[in-house]
Parts: sequence; C-alpha cells; structure tokens
Amino acid sequence: MSQKRMNLVSERRAASRKKPIWASLLYAHLLNMPAVALASAPETGPCSLEATVPATIAAVDEDFDLLLDDGRRAALSGLEFPSLTTSGQGLRADALKRLSEWLAGRDIFLGALAAGPDRWGRFPVRLFAAKGEGAEAPLISVGAALLEAGDARFRPDPAAADCAGDYLLAEARARAAARGLWADAESRPVDPAAPQARATLLARKGMTIVEGTIRSVGESRGAIYLNFNEKRWDNFSVVISRRNLAMFAKAGFDLLTLTGRRARVRGLIETGFGPRMEISTPAEIELIDRASSP
Repeated sequence: MSQKRMNLVSERRAASRKKPIWASLLYAHLLNMPAVALASAPETGPCSLEATVPATIAAVDEDFDLLLDDGRRAALSGLEFPSLTTSGQGLRADALKRLSEWLAGRDIFLGALAAGPDRWGRFPVRLFAAKGEGAEAPLISVGAALLEAGDARFRPDPAAADCAGDYLLAEARARAAARGLWADAESRPVDPAAPQARATLLARKGMTIVEGTIRSVGESRGAIYLNFNEKRWDNFSVVISRRNLAMFAKAGFDLLTLTGRRARVRGLIETGFGPRMEISTPAEIELIDRASSP
C-alpha cells in the first residue's frame, strides 16, 4: 500500500471510536481460526486495493447491505448469504452478527464494481478491512474472509468477475471443511445422479449448486446442452445460449468437448423443461476433474 494511503488509514483509525474488547475478541476468533489464513490484499491487479477509496461503515442492515457514514448504500458483490429458510435462519443470524461486529463503525477501503447503483440503490463493491487492531494491521478481502468462514457462498455476479478466482478458492476451503453454511444440506451441491435428485432440484429455490459428470453434449439451433444424465428431458441439463458462446470460448471453454468431464455449476433451477439451469457466463461453471480447467 502506498505511504499516502497508509497515512490516511492510520489517521482514520486513530480518529475512530475504539471498539469494545468483546468485539475485538470475537473479530479475532472469526479471522484467526487455523483454517482462515488469508494473506494481505494485493495492491494491484484484479480484486486488489487498486482504485479503492477509504470509507467508514456506519452499519450493516438485515439484508447484509453496508450503510456508509456518507449516506451511500453498498452491497458486497459476488456473495450469497444464508437464506431465510428454516434451516438457514440461524446461519444467517450468526453471519450477520459477525459481519456487523467486524465492520460497523470501522474504516475500510471499497472499490466500486459498477458505474452506478442497482435498482435498490446499492453500489456493488469489493471491500477490504483490517485483520486485527492497530495501524499496522493488514488489510484483507472481506468477501474472501466471509467465504472462507462459511458465512456466504460465491454468487457469479458479472460485477464480481475480477474477484471470482479468489472467491472460489476461499469458498472451496470452507466447503471442504463443511464449515458454516456448508454444514446445511440445502447449501451443499446436489449430485444429479443421486437418488431423488430430480425431486430435490425441482424443489430448490434461489441459487442452487449442482456437481456431477457431464454425460453428453447436445446442440440445437439456439443453444448448447450439457446433459448430466442420459435422458436430457427427464434429468438435469445446463443450457448455454449460442449468443454467449464467444464469451465461454474466450475463457477457454470448448463446450462441445466436455463429455465425461466433472463440473460444478451454479444458478437458478428452471422447472418447465426440467430440471435444467441456464448459465450465461463462465463464472457459473467450474471444471473440477483432473483435466486442465480454464
């Protein structure tokens, strides 16, 4: 971080109200768990401190929106927090409590990920905050910290494309350890080959993660179909419109050669032809077998 930025951070921290000791201890517990070992945020490059500006979080509301002390409202792009389902209510409340106790009243750095606010008046942002107390505390990615703690899942927002790689790595560590929301059956990936998978997928609301082997690849005039079972019309398929093929090719995906590959996809389940999922960006699919992935 440049000396000018470091000086500004130090001044803002010194001027801020000191957080109570219980909040500092809880904050340390969240970010100093052995499994959570995030490095300091890089100064340049994708999803870095570059082009960020200092700000102060006044509060975190019940929807995880960040209310800034200058009146603006921001949202952490690329994150999906636990839902309000019966199984997710406790996880959501715990995640919100931890985030509020970490950020409320704290000085942070944020980078705007869009030219203007969304339809709810929120600016999508990436956010960096101190890991610990004091002027020398390193700045880390808030999004990656929440993902690694299991307090959120990665959501493939177009605005968060530059952070997708870092966020997916952080999420993978929480998923492997079944930490946080990954201990909840409704948050874990669905295997389309498992018994009752069709009924499970048809009942899912909101973003769903599906993980399995692509059994065949089909084509129509308007789309490419990645079929995760032998019968496309009765089982799960991923649909990719031909108008988006250039984007996938640019990211290194040769969609017609994916038969036999194991993949993880995330998006909304369509029930009319289904179940199936339409994806429109490369961030919505990961190849997770041993072959080289884009």
